[in-house]
Order: sequence, then structure tokens, then C-alpha cells
Amino acid sequence: MLENLRKSKIRRSNNICSILQKIEATFNIFRLPGRLYDKLFYHKLMKAELALTKLDTEGKILHIGTGPRPMTAIFLAEKGFYVDGLEIDGEARRKSQKLIKKEGLSSRIKIFSGNGEKVDYSKYDAIWLSLHVEPKRHILNKILNEANKGTKVIYRNPAGWLAKIYQPVCPLELTGGQCKTTGIIKSKKSCLIEV
Repeated sequence: MLENLRKSKIRRSNNICSILQKIEATFNIFRLPGRLYDKLFYHKLMKAELALTKLDTEGKILHIGTGPRPMTAIFLAEKGFYVDGLEIDGEARRKSQKLIKKEGLSSRIKIFSGNGEKVDYSKYDAIWLSLHVEPKRHILNKILNEANKGTKVIYRNPAGWLAKIYQPVCPLELTGGQCKTTGIIKSKKSCLIEV
């Protein structure tokens, strides 16, 4: 019964994610609305997440679940980081790569095909997981078991109305209580754990 409920929630989140990706992809075409969208929904969140990590700009970052508009990767690259992005959807990945080129960030951001389950996590100082990444708990456990000690992991949990769509992952279950959180956006809660 619980497994069926979880699968139903994942299907629903995949459908909503698909709709959101189409909306975000249109912002790649129209620059001004895209920048406004980024500023309204992501810059405040990203500033808070980056402040939690206390990362040095020399660090190498992995972002899992970039989508067609890799706002997290772009924000981090503009702050001086080198970012590898993973995207499972081929069309979203192509749109993402096109936007990165258009923004002149190809030397700082590389987008690869993947889902986070077959990654060498030892190459990264920090890893970001987008809200819609599934199976999130499995991927987080894999990161915690395989990444180098000191690697910072930021993942986004649903809050408010998004908790009805996306499956949250309690940071206490992963680390036994060693986490920091920020609730900048009412519908998302960023969690930082350190390997």
C-alpha cells in the first residue's frame, strides 16, 4: 500500500516536472522573462544555499537534475565555480546546453547525460540535487557512501503545497541529525549535509 502511494506520488511529480520543464524552456527563448523568473524564484534560494556551504570558488560542483534551464548551475558558474550537470532527459539536456552556450558559460558548465546513480562523486567538493530528482533517498545514500569526506551536499525538499507532489527525504534519516536547513522559498526547504 505504501509502495503504491509512493509510486503514485512519483508519477504525479514526473507529470508536474514535465510541465514545469516546458515552462522553463520557454524562458530560454525569451531572455528578459527568463532572468526575471530566475531572480524571483532562485537567486534568493541559491544565495542562502551557497552561504550554508561556505564553499571556496575554486571548488568543483555537481548538479543533479539540471532541467532545460539550469538555473543552479548558471548561478554557481557566475559566482566562479566550475559545474558539471547531470540531466536524464535528452531534450532538457540539449536545451540546457544551448542556453549555457548562449550565456557564454560553456567553459564553466558541462552538462552530461545521467541520473545520479552512476557517478564518481569523489571528483566534487559539493553536490546539488534538484527537488524533482528521483530516487532521491537512494542517490543521497550513494553520495554519502561514496563521496570524499568533507563534501557538501545540498538537496531540496518539498514544503507546503509541494509536499503533496514530491516525496520528502528527512535529513535525520540520512545523517542521524547532522544537517543545516534553510526555508527561503515557502514551497522548498534546502538541506545541507556534509559527508
